[in-house]
Amino acid sequence: MEILWLAIVLYSVGLGLVLHFKPALMFNENGTWKEFGYQRSSGPRSRHTMFPFWLFAIAWAFLSYAIAAGVSWVIPAAAVASASYMQSEYSDTEEDESIPVSAEPRGRGRPRKTPRPGYYVVDPESEKEGLRKYIYYGSNPPE
Repeated sequence: MEILWLAIVLYSVGLGLVLHFKPALMFNENGTWKEFGYQRSSGPRSRHTMFPFWLFAIAWAFLSYAIAAGVSWVIPAAAVASASYMQSEYSDTEEDESIPVSAEPRGRGRPRKTPRPGYYVVDPESEKEGLRKYIYYGSNPPE
């Protein structure tokens, strides 16, 4: 969902900039849109263009989504690396190395660890039935 919102923001900013600056490639001197087509007399006074505003809007839609998707691949990887560094550097409790790592991938291929004692987790069997049940992992559940 974040990819879509970022793409919408990029698309809006790009269209806003083009509409504000009105480049001669897409607009006439009086601010109207140039028509799509090929005309032998090229230059700023030509009424036709091979790259009109509507074609830019379509191409920019695809490009802004591709940029947003690319950014979403880069930022979470950096955030995860930063978070794991911060946890290992400033955590007052050491992580239990005896906790096995399951083979089930989480997110983008990161393995999921089984929870440490003292947590509630959703029972995977209850999700299939529609009503969620929670399981407590720990020696003594809270009252």
